[in-house]
Order: sequence, then C-alpha cells, then structure tokens
Amino acid sequence: MRRGILLISLFLCVIILSSSAMAQYLSTTTKTSSKQKDVILSTEDIKDSYKVIGIVSIRAGEVDLAAVNSKLKDAAKELGADYVIGINYFTYSGYIYAYGTAVKIKE
Repeated sequence: MRRGILLISLFLCVIILSSSAMAQYLSTTTKTSSKQKDVILSTEDIKDSYKVIGIVSIRAGEVDLAAVNSKLKDAAKELGADYVIGINYFTYSGYIYAYGTAVKIKE
C-alpha cells in the first residue's frame, strides 16, 4: 500500500514538472494579444470546437482557491488560451497544485 502511494505521488510530481516545462516552452513560442478576454476555467469539457494549446499547471502556497484560479488563468493567458478545461486540484506538502488543458476556440 505504501509503495503504491509513493509511486502515485512520484507519477504526479513528474507530470506536474513536465507540464510546467511545456507551458514555459509554449509561452515563449506563442504570441498573445494585448486585448485578450478573461480565461474561463472548467473542470469539465466544453461543447465548442477547440484546439488544444497545451497543459498548464501551477503550484500555490495560498489556501485561497481564488488565488489558485487566478494563477492558473495567468498561466493560460501566457499561452493565448480561451479556456482551461479538465482542471484538477490536489494538495501535497502544504501546497495546492492545479493543472488543466489550455484550449483556444476555433473560429
């Protein structure tokens, strides 16, 4: 049981670290407009047709969910996303982690 929990924790850490590196890479290669709308967060999928931009993830020391969501929106704005879908939240070692898929609505 203990080994399973350790493996799951290690797996989640690897996913978060790799997605953070990808978001940083994509944010340097994607141009954003200065008049971008606010990013909408959703734990579910959306019905609109969209293009996946990448995964965004954040780590926050705050206990306030609004602060965590604000950081997640900022990370998505850097990629030029309209929505972040499939968001998951979890806590580990006193931090709140959040990650989701950044998408752009097809026009």
